[in-house]
Amino acid sequence: MKNNLIKPPSKLQLLYLRLMILIGVFCMLFFTYSLFKKSVIGYQPLYWLLMSTFIYTFFKILYEWYHYWSISVPTTPPLTKQYSVDIFTTFCAGEPYEMIVETLTAIQAIHYPHQAYLCDEADDPYLKSVCQKLGVHHITRTKKINAKAGNINNALAQSSGELCVVLDPDHVPTPDFLDPIVAHFDNPEIGYVQIVQAYYNQGIGWIAKGAAQQTYQFYGPMMMCMNSYGTVQAIGANCTFRRTALESIGGHAAGLAEDMHTAMQLHARKWKSIYVPAVLTRGLVPATLSAYYKQQLKWSRGVFELLVTSYVQLFTKFTWRQKLHYGLLPLFYLSGFVFLINFLIPVISLFMDVFPLRMDFSEFLVISIPFITAVVLIRHFVQQWVMEDNERGFHVVGGLLLIGTWWVFILGFIYTLIRKDVPYIATPKDIKDEKNLRYNLPNIVVLAVSIAAIAYGLHDDWSPFTLFMAGIVSLNCMFMIFMLIASSELKFQGYVGKHATLFSMVSQVQHVKKHFWLLRRRIYGGVRKLSLILTVLAVCLSIYASRNSDDDSGSMSKGPSLVSFHTAQKDPLTDTLTSAEDEVKDQEQILANPSFFTSVKGVIYSKGNYWYKNITPLTKKIIMDDFDEMRKAGVNTIKIYGPNIYDRSIFDAADKKNLKIHYSFWMPDPTNFLNDTSYLRDQTAIILNIINKNKSNPQISAWNLGNNSYQQLTQYYKEAELQQAQEHYISFLKLLVKAIKQADPTRSLTMDLLSSPSLGTTMSLLHEQMPQIDAFGLIINNKHVLKFVKSDLKAPFFFSSADPMALAGKEPSGGAFYANWQDQQSGVAITLDGLKDIWGRNKPYLYNISKRWNGSVASYNLPHIKILKPALTTTPGTSLSYNALIYAYNKWNIAGYLKNDLKFEWYLIKTDNWGNATDMKKLGDGPSINVTIPQNDDRYRIYLVAAKGDNMTDDYTTLNTPLQN
Repeated sequence: MKNNLIKPPSKLQLLYLRLMILIGVFCMLFFTYSLFKKSVIGYQPLYWLLMSTFIYTFFKILYEWYHYWSISVPTTPPLTKQYSVDIFTTFCAGEPYEMIVETLTAIQAIHYPHQAYLCDEADDPYLKSVCQKLGVHHITRTKKINAKAGNINNALAQSSGELCVVLDPDHVPTPDFLDPIVAHFDNPEIGYVQIVQAYYNQGIGWIAKGAAQQTYQFYGPMMMCMNSYGTVQAIGANCTFRRTALESIGGHAAGLAEDMHTAMQLHARKWKSIYVPAVLTRGLVPATLSAYYKQQLKWSRGVFELLVTSYVQLFTKFTWRQKLHYGLLPLFYLSGFVFLINFLIPVISLFMDVFPLRMDFSEFLVISIPFITAVVLIRHFVQQWVMEDNERGFHVVGGLLLIGTWWVFILGFIYTLIRKDVPYIATPKDIKDEKNLRYNLPNIVVLAVSIAAIAYGLHDDWSPFTLFMAGIVSLNCMFMIFMLIASSELKFQGYVGKHATLFSMVSQVQHVKKHFWLLRRRIYGGVRKLSLILTVLAVCLSIYASRNSDDDSGSMSKGPSLVSFHTAQKDPLTDTLTSAEDEVKDQEQILANPSFFTSVKGVIYSKGNYWYKNITPLTKKIIMDDFDEMRKAGVNTIKIYGPNIYDRSIFDAADKKNLKIHYSFWMPDPTNFLNDTSYLRDQTAIILNIINKNKSNPQISAWNLGNNSYQQLTQYYKEAELQQAQEHYISFLKLLVKAIKQADPTRSLTMDLLSSPSLGTTMSLLHEQMPQIDAFGLIINNKHVLKFVKSDLKAPFFFSSADPMALAGKEPSGGAFYANWQDQQSGVAITLDGLKDIWGRNKPYLYNISKRWNGSVASYNLPHIKILKPALTTTPGTSLSYNALIYAYNKWNIAGYLKNDLKFEWYLIKTDNWGNATDMKKLGDGPSINVTIPQNDDRYRIYLVAAKGDNMTDDYTTLNTPLQN
């Protein structure tokens, strides 16, 4: 038959499709597993709301994939019997005459012998004459019950055909309409045959286009798959019933979803059904917002009613697939609640400055992209079995229209709960000017609340996470604006038709869209052919990215937040964090009294660095709380590295908490500046731009050039090039320092230097070359470099980044910034050099520093701890026991044998080749732990935390005990 152009999938196509679905299910499970980890839970109310929407979406996608698994197209059997056929169509008062006359004329042009009936609810005299002229039976009724179903049943009582076709009055059949249908009834078990419901007015506007797009996948591969499952859905139009089947259930079933109700009753009576994927009629899809909303309200109320009534009554009579089908199909309309929750989550997040997830952006991309790719590619692959070329694509308009119908679906559900009736009204077919304010009001409310949330959220907290949430809310605003525009599109079209210039512009746009559609068609064709390969590629790339995400910290650090543990030491991970018994014996006078910024009592605040890798969202509320804690500890100045997206929030919080700021620019490592001078120029422009923008900010007390780049030259250049590199770099620094002083002559300008054997000569050289530098900030990474801080240093200095362990017991009264305020855990690095741990508990040094700075941090009285490692070889795969030691009674004691009130936590830390920690996993709690030794155990460390209240102490070490020569 010429209309039946759809071919079933070949065995190879079906294999590809099923492989893609299995991969998609795997990606979904991985995504779900990642989202349900305890570690990713943010603000719990929002987290569980978000999870509810994800769970619903997962089941919706699984339902869709379930209906792609066994796509089949029935072969049209040879016609062996002549059936008597009655064709019914209906008419209600107010429907256009032209429409019904066209349909009746087309019915009478059908080749197969039949009798046509017009079921006229209005008993219209004009239509009586039309029917008489066309040879159509005109039927009406006086007792108008059960709406359309009652109208059809009235016609059934006055007709006798073996087969009964139900056509909507707007659906115009082709002459060969019955040819591929009637032969299927040779099988006496067939109760009805359904065909495609296609449209001819979807190009009239966005409402019509979107409403039609929502049906393409359903009438294509999904209904074809129902052939295999015995769940073919009867639709309100284009369905051919066996009369005896209808009579077995007492006629066409009533209700707002009378088609689904009829199918349920027939399937419960063990009648079978067939779907013929052929376009044999074309009808009208709702073209106005009111018509579309009325249709959706009728359907949502109808299917929910069936779920709570007929489904329960007929449940035991269904096959297991029919139970699944009729139980899940109505749940599609619960999407209204899901859309509402999706509107509310980012709005609440912006108003309350809280976030549902604790996950860095890159990790979320890694776990989500394979799943999203699978969803998109599977949907495109099965579009080989939609009816026509224009039905392929992303169906964006249909999706937007569905989102904008959220409140209608919710209304249908609520009406079901309160048992409120919705009158059965035929979907309006005429196109007329209408006032849509009352239909748009819920979306206008969402739009207004969303705009208010964006304004409030960004004004209160300018951070990547609020910007991300504001972006999501902005998308929701665009969805609502689309609904407002779409509802008035027909008015706009009328306005365009009256203005030649606008008409010409729109025509040009349509011309461009036509060419774009042709290009898009070719692209989609290529994507469908490569869908399986692209799906596998997305999964492989995700796996590769997840396994290599820590490689970022394998290069030289690009910012202070990636310097994990006292990085200047030869082996930073073999030094115990809590070596409080180590004492600095030299330079007491120098250490106690730095020569510059003597009133500064500072800490480095690096939480905002590498925000895209941070697992915990940094909000303004967290910043304010941190600054409160700093003031409590006696801190009066913070050092931050910029430019940073958190600058605005930090400036505002510092102002409110009366903290001064040393603003530091992390200077680039001198890797290739001899050949790439443009990079240095770009850095200069960035620095000067920030200074000019913020020089009027009273909270900024000094500018700082961070990172000891000049001293790093020896690491990057051989002796032959070293002098040239040093001269070149000093020339760059001189120009930069001069420009900074010209831009802001009132503030101090400082430069960081690493405390090392070359400290004295380097400081003298730079001070001589650039006397405009007011002071040098010394980086003290460990106690061993203190000996290089001597009284004969030729320039003013202060401690720009001091390891609290190095200065333990000799805390300066001022002129120092401790590194860092708090430990950090991000997607690629773990830092344990803070005064507080990741969970905000106080480390041993914080109390001593606070006491020295006249702060009010509560006293610290935890004993020292150490890790007792087993005296065994660390063979991968073996399980070894590690114990906590507590220093008490002037000796080390095994914690498990000593009564104490400490809570012990054990963690396994993974490092890169440079000793930087990249990942941390909790092993368990208690005074001892059994550890399964991983592969490459030399790249792992064990980390022990002992906590009590707000205080903690810690230790970490290698997994093995090093052999001594």
